[in-house]
Amino acid sequence: MNSRAWWLPALGSGLAGLALAWHHPLWPLVMCLAFGAWCAAAAWKPNAWLLLVPACLPWLNFSPWTGWLVFEEFDLLLLGALAGGYARLACSPSQDPDTPRSPWLWFPVALLLLLGVSGLWSMSRGVMDAGGWAFDWFAGYTDALNSLRVFKSLGFALLFVPLLSSNDTRPAHAGQLLAWGMVLGLLQVTLAVLWERAAFPGVFDFSTHFRTVALFWEMHVGGAAIDAYLALSAPFVLWALIQSRRPLAWTAAAALALLAGYACLTTFSRGVYGAVLGSLVLLVVLIWVQKRGISVLASGSPGAPGHRFAGWRPKASVMLALALLIEVAGVLGAGSFMIKRLNTADRDLDSRLTHWQHGLSLLQHPTDWLLGIGLGRFPAHYAREVPRGEFSGSAKPGDGFVTLLGPHSRKSLAGGYALTQRVAAVPAGQQWVSLQVRTQVRTDVSIDLCERHLLYDGNCQSVFVRVTPGEQAWQTLVLPLRGPALNGGPWFAPRLQMFSLAIANAGGSADFDNVTLLGPSGFLPLENGDFSHGLAHWFPAAQSYFVTWHMDNLFLEVLVERGGLGLLVWLALVHCALWHVVFGRARSTALSPFLAASLCGGLLVGLVSSVMDVPRVAFLMYLLTLMCLPIRKRSVLPL
Repeated sequence: MNSRAWWLPALGSGLAGLALAWHHPLWPLVMCLAFGAWCAAAAWKPNAWLLLVPACLPWLNFSPWTGWLVFEEFDLLLLGALAGGYARLACSPSQDPDTPRSPWLWFPVALLLLLGVSGLWSMSRGVMDAGGWAFDWFAGYTDALNSLRVFKSLGFALLFVPLLSSNDTRPAHAGQLLAWGMVLGLLQVTLAVLWERAAFPGVFDFSTHFRTVALFWEMHVGGAAIDAYLALSAPFVLWALIQSRRPLAWTAAAALALLAGYACLTTFSRGVYGAVLGSLVLLVVLIWVQKRGISVLASGSPGAPGHRFAGWRPKASVMLALALLIEVAGVLGAGSFMIKRLNTADRDLDSRLTHWQHGLSLLQHPTDWLLGIGLGRFPAHYAREVPRGEFSGSAKPGDGFVTLLGPHSRKSLAGGYALTQRVAAVPAGQQWVSLQVRTQVRTDVSIDLCERHLLYDGNCQSVFVRVTPGEQAWQTLVLPLRGPALNGGPWFAPRLQMFSLAIANAGGSADFDNVTLLGPSGFLPLENGDFSHGLAHWFPAAQSYFVTWHMDNLFLEVLVERGGLGLLVWLALVHCALWHVVFGRARSTALSPFLAASLCGGLLVGLVSSVMDVPRVAFLMYLLTLMCLPIRKRSVLPL
């Protein structure tokens, strides 16, 4: 391919990134400057993205502050890596004809092309099903742009294929960078979990109903973002332990193992427990196979699992294993929350099977079974077509106001959906809220100012008001918030604070405008309180009821939205990747067991959870799959 042709994707990625940065709701100028600097850095160091993308993935999303659902800051990181990487390819001198580039392997490349075509077709079906393109920076889960939100993880992954197979990317070096990026990302997740639990239930409180989410804000409507991430990243803890040559480095890796174990345990997710345990067992088996010489292993190669350990390592490994067992016993034995979940396993399985049946019922025509209902269309179809599958609420921007709706008929869902905004720490004393409201039916409104990370409340100041249609369309209300003081939590783990509006009765709906907080010293600003910029800075959040948003099974999720053809192509690609690193020519490489275990962990958690509806985590799964694929004929290592 002529090197000049690479300028097209480079310029396309750069312009898309600049447009996204310029429309950032919080820091448009800063984002533009940072994006330009990152593009230059990615062109200068073409492999840096392999470290930075997985390292930044767990935190590079500010949706609760921006109000973005379709777009996120992580997109800027990916677009910058693509712009810089393709610019580097475009500026590279033509290859010497005496040293030809190894040819592409037709089968995995054909699968990638088929997967891309299938994804584009499913996205177009989703857009058509939603009524056609209607661009909105703050589109939601029922809008046409939700199809783009679900597709972008696959689209980004496919755009990285030429960069992964370029002359600048040495497979062994690329694998090392990716692995260290996974380790750094997992470290950030574990620290976020530690802060989250210290701020709210307490580090050693395992009885309170509190499941950690770290910084995966996509879980504002439930889901399994942290579950899938932990399953994908857990095998790289063992990689870090094996890589550590000195006691200090090994001790740091062991501390990460304990933190990762704590993070997994405090999700209180049986899917995480099974997926992480299963992937680690597989990893140990694959490493043992390499160590026994059943596969072709270059003994003594850097990072090879079979290298000779120092005398201190076996004893230290036994101590780490005992510490992990004590940690498991402490979390599962000291608290009653997980025991209650285990006792309800049969009932939960029955409800999950019923949910899957309802999800499959959305495939009503042979075309749906073949091609799916369209990417991102599961929530809208489920709420509309499944009996009692309605949303717990919704928010619709108007002309300078917002309309909030409660559940259509189910009283049990009332108040379970709110429009929220992060607020700075409020001063001590009486807090008030001023707002204008308009309604055509009797509507109960719940207003809260809470210490909340995402799904669970700490201290709250609240007011409940019943609004009836008045003589004037708009009614101005000034209401006191009652409740305990928001103490901010301990100094070492400060609590985030959140303001929220919710409809607290079935069938209720109301328009809101000019929402303002009032404190002892005057106004406390709420961003976009007059909704003149739509839903900018406002973030929808559900509590306790999430089934409408998720299929809760990775394989059925792909089947319903992409159809049988899309499912077959995706399964064939995953099979090709796993075969290459477990039985193929890459089975003897140092990173292969970890890549295989990571992918299998993601597939295992996918038995009970959705994955593709979380773009950050879905991109990571695609990236790990690409690392396993034999894209080039002469590449022995995964790439």
